[in-house]
Amino acid sequence: MSTSRAPAPPPLRSALAGLRRTVLSRGARWKPAVERLELAAGPAILKDCAALPLWGRPLARWLLARETCALERLQGLGGFPSLLARVDRDAVLIGLVAGRPLDGATFAQDPQRWAAALRARVAAMHARRVYHLDLRQPQNLLVDEDHGLGVVDFGAGWAPGRIGAFFCARLLGWVDRQAVLKYLSRFAPQQMTREEARTYLRGLFWRRLWIFSPHRNRGAEAAVRRRLQDLSAGSA
Repeated sequence: MSTSRAPAPPPLRSALAGLRRTVLSRGARWKPAVERLELAAGPAILKDCAALPLWGRPLARWLLARETCALERLQGLGGFPSLLARVDRDAVLIGLVAGRPLDGATFAQDPQRWAAALRARVAAMHARRVYHLDLRQPQNLLVDEDHGLGVVDFGAGWAPGRIGAFFCARLLGWVDRQAVLKYLSRFAPQQMTREEARTYLRGLFWRRLWIFSPHRNRGAEAAVRRRLQDLSAGSA
């Protein structure tokens, strides 16, 4: 009597099974597990939603497919993760971007340099119709040993087609550019120009309406208003 056999895993997944790995996030609901793998060519990041519950896996696959599309468009650009391989529909292998999170102390040492570096990364993404949408999180901006800036984790990102970009690029681009003003307002408000300060304050209205990410300005709004007052007093 013949017995049914489970389908063999894809060759790439089998090859990854024996590698040394470190769990960075175990995954939950629709968020994939994240592991660091030690490949022969160097460390890499594996995002894998195969172990998620059945009800969360479809959304996780969709989000992972969006992230994969974004990384494909950014392929070859410095400062962004490289897409190494699509393992299967549940997992993707991504090149590791080394560095430590861009914290307030580092940013405050040279605010204009870091603001310019982030603007340059944002402009490079947008030129390829990729929108990160989560640059406000410090762990998504990494400073390497040469003080270069890397952008990681496109799990919330979107790489729309030409029609989607036509209708949404302005709003999506605004979200990414606001991250620069967020860092300036929190860690170096005295460095903001009049236009930057006004743009930041206008953006607060819309941030307060965004129920999925409650706004916490931690005193930044008051500091920016003082900066505007100082600029107005200086020009009087």
